Amino acid sequence: MATCIYWILDGRIVPPPAAEAAIAVEERDLLQRTGFVKITAGEQGTTIRWSMFSRNWASLFFAAEWLQDSFGPYQLQYYSAGWFNERHDQPWAAADRIHHLIHKSDVHLSQTVYIRKVAETRRDVPPVLQRALRDNAASEDVSIDCAYDPSSQRFRVARVGPQSTIAKLWGLNPVSYPCLIGHSYDEAVSRVYPQVSRSGEPHYDHIYAAMASAKGDVVWVPYQRVVLPLGHGRGRKGVRVVTELADVDISPL
Repeated sequence: MATCIYWILDGRIVPPPAAEAAIAVEERDLLQRTGFVKITAGEQGTTIRWSMFSRNWASLFFAAEWLQDSFGPYQLQYYSAGWFNERHDQPWAAADRIHHLIHKSDVHLSQTVYIRKVAETRRDVPPVLQRALRDNAASEDVSIDCAYDPSSQRFRVARVGPQSTIAKLWGLNPVSYPCLIGHSYDEAVSRVYPQVSRSGEPHYDHIYAAMASAKGDVVWVPYQRVVLPLGHGRGRKGVRVVTELADVDISPL
């Protein structure tokens, strides 16, 4: 079975928009301003894509019913201050989530970074983070180092490991979005760095953040994190950060 694309408008399947409107920028406009819901379906799974603030309730109710006879897994991609991407294995779970999000369509998120400290004894801690917590150390390959800069009184990214989450998503470029300082994401995630540097104890938390992707669009990224103390010689301080893309105990919507 070939992958098929369906465009839903006002609660029914309609002919696809003109070919020239199918490029990424135009697609966002169709979803956000015109109110289309896009369904991509095939034997490998089903993806439903929409904008939270569009006039698309009838189309979302249609999509929730339509996916009951489609193949899983089911990816829900919706825009609210950035693109969320959720996976559901059962059609009824995906439909319930769509119905829940319909009732949240007028919610304006008050922040772009959500952080929650959680217990280190959880069963779902990724292995790489378990090792970091146990050893209070981590390999350079899977981590990044942030050194304190007295001139700016901020922690700056000094090294990016080739197997770190940042490298996988943004590459080794030291000026990619998560490596820059001064924006709201940097201020939120670096707030714990001085404490870890002073105490010498690891810190474990969950983060859900809206971040500019390598392609330039904004995406919501859920990940778990361990922050470790890192000495940089006499009179200098820093931290080593290990992260893993994973489910988090945070639900902005």
